[in-house]
Amino acid sequence: MSQPDIFYTALKMTGILIVLLGGIYGALKIMKRFFYNPGFYRKSDHLINVLCVRHIGVKKQIALIEVPGSVLVVGISGERIQLLDKIVKEDAVANMLKEGTSS
Repeated sequence: MSQPDIFYTALKMTGILIVLLGGIYGALKIMKRFFYNPGFYRKSDHLINVLCVRHIGVKKQIALIEVPGSVLVVGISGERIQLLDKIVKEDAVANMLKEGTSS
């Protein structure tokens, strides 16, 4: 029995590794291109919209969230989410009531 050539074996192993990693990278790119559609999650018929998120510290954020009739100011930390303020939009509530009675 002859001993395997270590250089040939290392070269073969490196080539297989490069082909394998290239295949995984290519598959991920294809999946991202065909299956990830950002518009799919942001349809205009959703009732809750995140207007703005600002980071104010490590794991601390303030977000403006629009719900029908009001805008919520929410504080987000690592442990909890807390309502800071509620801005009521009277004209939006009136429009919702108008639309509800007309149908």
